Amino acid sequence: MTNKPLLPLICIIIVLLMGCTSTSTNERVSAVEAENALREVTKLASQAVDANLFSEMGLQDLLPQEAAHFTDMGGIPLFLDHLDRWQTQVQQAFRSVLVQATILVTDNSNEVVWENPEAALLQGNQSATKELTKQRGDVIREEVLERLNDALIASEETWNVILDRYGIWQKGTSLWGEEMLVEVKDDPFDHLSTQFLETYFEELGRQEEILRTTPVPRGSGSFLELFWQDA
Repeated sequence: MTNKPLLPLICIIIVLLMGCTSTSTNERVSAVEAENALREVTKLASQAVDANLFSEMGLQDLLPQEAAHFTDMGGIPLFLDHLDRWQTQVQQAFRSVLVQATILVTDNSNEVVWENPEAALLQGNQSATKELTKQRGDVIREEVLERLNDALIASEETWNVILDRYGIWQKGTSLWGEEMLVEVKDDPFDHLSTQFLETYFEELGRQEEILRTTPVPRGSGSFLELFWQDA
């Protein structure tokens, strides 16, 4: 015998379940929501970059290519000591500029124009950083260069001492009949600024990816939930 009183209840449950499924399937992220999420994840990623990002960067990474052999010049009195001092000064300069980078990213993120933010959500987990670099990379670069130029003054003075010691040794060894040492004249600023910018933007993208791929509980209220929905 059919239990008729249960049929209406079963029908209601089926309708509710279908409604929930439909709502979940049809849920879409608006352009405004997508744009805000992309902008905010870039800012949050910049805040997540470790201030000690460059503390482990080795001397060989900091030296320009033409000066890579400096680490083998232990025969020059106090030469390696000056190199150690220069490395420390460069790392300190990088750190001082790095802590300002969050402001630079925040300000420039606000200037990014998103043509299709919904599509950008699906263009990889570093799409916000890539678009920031594409549209505002040159502006950020100029601002970083200006700050690095001031921050690296102390290291520049030490570098001049290093070149002076190297030049004296170079002339002395040539007088002794030894093979002439490679000429090193270039200011390392271009190399250092390139190292800073490439390393920073790479880490910024990595932090964005971490934020976008870390599960966020549904209903948490965090904008990061949008990266877990179909745009």
